[in-house]
Amino acid sequence: MSLRRLISCVVVAGFALGAQAAWAGVTVHYEGKAHDRSAVDEIMSIVRAEAVRNGWEIKDANVPAASITRIIDGKDIPYRGPLNGVVLFPDPMCEPLYFQFGSDLFMQDFVKTQFGGPDVHVSIIEILRKLKPFFSHLKVEDEGDYWSTGNRKTLEGHMQQVNAMIQEIKRARPGVRGPVKVESGRILDILQ
Repeated sequence: MSLRRLISCVVVAGFALGAQAAWAGVTVHYEGKAHDRSAVDEIMSIVRAEAVRNGWEIKDANVPAASITRIIDGKDIPYRGPLNGVVLFPDPMCEPLYFQFGSDLFMQDFVKTQFGGPDVHVSIIEILRKLKPFFSHLKVEDEGDYWSTGNRKTLEGHMQQVNAMIQEIKRARPGVRGPVKVESGRILDILQ
């Protein structure tokens, strides 16, 4: 079990013990540095084409002056500068899928696919696979294990396990609801 997956299970368990909201659904964490500016352009072209092919909404996600904190090798690394990219909306119950590069050619984000289902998850992983050649390094941590195994049954098993945990919490604690999509497009698995 990956560290991120274990943390997700602990978060759901924490909710069962008294927290007000919890995130634990199957999520894909991704980060990488493009080879160069032309690689970023190629990545954007592929991402746009894949969004069209999949029938997903796509929006510009350029930010002229961003101030964000990236977590790289367990350390908080501040970044100030422009972010250039796009955001895809694969499914109403999947979090937004961001591809935003800083002037340093680095991108980092995550997308919870738990409630969008396995088809959406697989499509996102396949897009990341197509993009891999354009990165000097691309790190993908897939809590559904599809990135590393290509095994859809394993992915479905992880999603079913999380759904079962959420349903158990909802049965044990009347008034709990979820999933709940917040204004940012992020999804809370359970909320009280």
